[in-house]
Amino acid sequence: MKKLHLIIFFSSFFAFATISPTLNVDVLQDNQIVIYKAGSLIINGFNGPGEIEIYSIIGNKINSIYTQELFQFNFSFSLESGNMFIVRINNNNKVKTFKIIAS
Repeated sequence: MKKLHLIIFFSSFFAFATISPTLNVDVLQDNQIVIYKAGSLIINGFNGPGEIEIYSIIGNKINSIYTQELFQFNFSFSLESGNMFIVRINNNNKVKTFKIIAS
């Protein structure tokens, strides 16, 4: 009868992450804000022309707005309170999506 020897080698790999003390955190954060409050959609942090699309959470398009300037944009319209909606903003050939809850 032959004996079988099993040799197991374990190797450990460690990953270290360091944060540079010169890192500016503000550079990594988006200052783009989308809020629905008191019957108005308020958008801040974008510049230039753009398209705003509002969808129900199941994907039905509710509204589409084209504007020449998105900076401090305010649009009044009614959304059903307590429901979640998706706001899609197309600005400077970039698309950003936001979730909002109408209150």
